[in-house]
Amino acid sequence: MTDEKKLDEQIARLVRSVELGVPPEVEAKIQEAAADLRPRAGRFWLRRPFWLTLIPSTAAVLLAVIALLPPPQKPSSPIAEIRTEFEIADKNIKIIFIQKPDFNLFKEN
Repeated sequence: MTDEKKLDEQIARLVRSVELGVPPEVEAKIQEAAADLRPRAGRFWLRRPFWLTLIPSTAAVLLAVIALLPPPQKPSSPIAEIRTEFEIADKNIKIIFIQKPDFNLFKEN
């Protein structure tokens, strides 16, 4: 346990011993670049990402298009007749189903 603590202290001492200062030319460049990154008053719309403004505007356009679309129309006439037929050839059977327009599945007799 003490060996690990001594090792940690030795590593920390070595790291601190090789720290170097930042040269003044580099420090000036860093400060200049940081000043360019600071937000400026009156340019909020430039700092905000462009896609954040697209989300609400796209939603508004989509809602306007949906509101302006005509409502769906009902079919002009009901289906006249549905005819289904199939044949079982080896048994010589032919089955024909005909559904009339007045057929109501849920109507009680």
